Amino acid sequence: MKWLNFSVQLIFCLPSFLATFNPYRRNVELLNHEPVLGICSKNELASVEELWLDQKVDHFDKNNNRTWKMRYYRNAKHFKPQGPIYIFVGGEWTISPGLLSTGLTHDMAVENSGMLFYTEHRYYGLSLPFGHERYQLNNLKQLSLHQSLADLAHFIRHQKSNGPEMEDSKVILVGGSYSGSLVTWMTQLYPDLIAASWASSAPLLAKADFFEYMEVVGKSIQLSYGKNCSLRIEKGFKFLAKLFDGDEIQELLYNLNGCEGYSPKNPLDRAAFFNGLGNYFALVVQSYSAYIPRLCETLMSLDSSDELAFIEFLKLLYSEGRRSSDCQDFGYSSMLELFTEDSVQSSETRAWFYQTCNEFGWYTTTKSKSSASQAFANQVPLGYFEQLCQDAFGAEQTAQQLAQGVEQTNSKFDGFGFNQSERYAQVIFTHGELDPWSALGQQKGDQAIVLTGYSHVEDLASIRVTDSVQMNLAKLRVMSFLRRHI
Repeated sequence: MKWLNFSVQLIFCLPSFLATFNPYRRNVELLNHEPVLGICSKNELASVEELWLDQKVDHFDKNNNRTWKMRYYRNAKHFKPQGPIYIFVGGEWTISPGLLSTGLTHDMAVENSGMLFYTEHRYYGLSLPFGHERYQLNNLKQLSLHQSLADLAHFIRHQKSNGPEMEDSKVILVGGSYSGSLVTWMTQLYPDLIAASWASSAPLLAKADFFEYMEVVGKSIQLSYGKNCSLRIEKGFKFLAKLFDGDEIQELLYNLNGCEGYSPKNPLDRAAFFNGLGNYFALVVQSYSAYIPRLCETLMSLDSSDELAFIEFLKLLYSEGRRSSDCQDFGYSSMLELFTEDSVQSSETRAWFYQTCNEFGWYTTTKSKSSASQAFANQVPLGYFEQLCQDAFGAEQTAQQLAQGVEQTNSKFDGFGFNQSERYAQVIFTHGELDPWSALGQQKGDQAIVLTGYSHVEDLASIRVTDSVQMNLAKLRVMSFLRRHI
C-alpha cells in the first residue's frame, strides 16, 4: 500500500488548491520523458558545458535563411585529439547535463578518450524554432523527421570542421526510444558521417494502429508477477466496460470526484477514460517495470473479488484528484487539452503528438481481435486517436494524411523487415523483453539483443552489480561492437 501511495504522488503531483484536475496529464508527460540513467557524479557533472549552434529552420529550402539556436551539451574531460565522438541524440524531451556524466555512453568515452555530446531535438526543451510561437500550427510544419536528421548532420559537420582535433574522429551515435529510431535512420541517410550506432528500444516500423503495445503491457505484467494479477486487471477492465454498457458508471465517477460534464454515452469520452487508465499501466511497465510486483501486490490485497478490488484500486489511483480539486475531468476534452495550442502546459506533448499524427502513428489502441489484448477490454479504437489529431491540428489533419505519413516513413526506411547485412550493418539493436515498444523493433539477427526481465531503455545505464549477468554481458557486447568501428 505504501508503494501505491508513492506511485500516486509520483504520477499526480500537483499543488493542492481547488480547480478542475486533469487526471491524464502526468502519465502522458512521463511516457515521453528523458531516460534516467542513475546518480550523476558531481565531479563529472562540472565538466559538462551547455552550448548553442545555429541551425536552419528549413534545411531543404535554399531561399529560406531563417535560423534558430539548437542547444547541446558537451563533456570534453576525457577527450584526446582524434579520439571518437560519442553523440547521444535527444528525442521528444528536454535534455539535461546529467546524461553526459553517467551511463554506458559516458563510460565508453572515458575508456576510449572520446568527446561526448548530447543534442536537443528541434521543438523540445529550449531548442525552439519560432520561440514562443513554436506550437502554432503553421510553425509546426518545420517539425519533421527529415528536418531533425538534417539538424544532426549539420551538427556533426560543424563540430568536425570547426575543431581540428576532431577532424579525423569517428562518430558514434547512441539513442533510446524515438531517438534510437533517429540514430538508425541517420545511418541510412548520412552514412558518410556515421561510423556506427547503438539503438536502444527503437521502434522502426511506423504503424497507426499499434495495438501490440498494450498487448505487451498485459503480457509483461503476467511475466513479472503471474496470471492472477493480469487476470484481475482483465476482469477489472471488463467490469468497467459492463458498467458503461449498462449506464451504471455514474456512481463510480461520483466516487472518483468526476466532473458533471462527463458523458459516458459519448464514445470519445468513454475512450478517453479507458485510454487514460491504460496509460497508467503502460507507464509502470515501460518506465517503472521494477515496481510491477508491488503494483500487483497492492491490487491483489484489496478485496477477494476481482471486480471490487479493481474499483478500490481506482479510488486509490485517482485519490489526488479526489482530495485536492473541485473535480477531475475524465472527458475527451481533458485529453485533447494536452495537445492544443492554447494550453499553457501542452508544450512538448503537443509537439510529439504532431509528429505522430504526421509520420509515425504509434497509437496504443486496444481494438485488436487477439485474445492477448483482452486485459484492456477493447475500448480504445484508432478512430479515437484520429479524432484527437484532427481536433488538435485542424480539419486538414485527416486519417488519410496519417496513413500517408506512415506509408512514406516505412517506404523510406523499410520498417524492421530488412536484411541487416545489407542495411544497418553498422547498427546494434537492444530491446527489453518487457518493453511494449519492442514489438516494432528489430529483435532478430546477430546484432540484436533481447534482455530478459527488462523494459524500456534500461540498458543505457552503466554496468552495475545489481543488473543480471545477461544485461551486463549485453552491455559489454555493445561496447565491443562500437569499439570495432573507431
